[in-house]
Amino acid sequence: RLRWLREAMAKLSERELHILRARQLQDDAKTLETLGGELGISKERVRQIESRALEKLRRTLLATHAAEAHHAAL
Repeated sequence: RLRWLREAMAKLSERELHILRARQLQDDAKTLETLGGELGISKERVRQIESRALEKLRRTLLATHAAEAHHAAL
């Protein structure tokens, strides 16, 4: 499953990856406001990009591995 996640993450843009890593994959997650300041965008825009990236991951994983995941769960 880790391989699946890496493959799906490869489909994200650099900005999306940066935001997801900073917000979801670190013990000391950065705030929307902090990331917005780093990237020169509003915290709302960071939230939108994060949301879109998570949805992209979900869709990619379901499209490419739904049958495998269902079979493995049985």
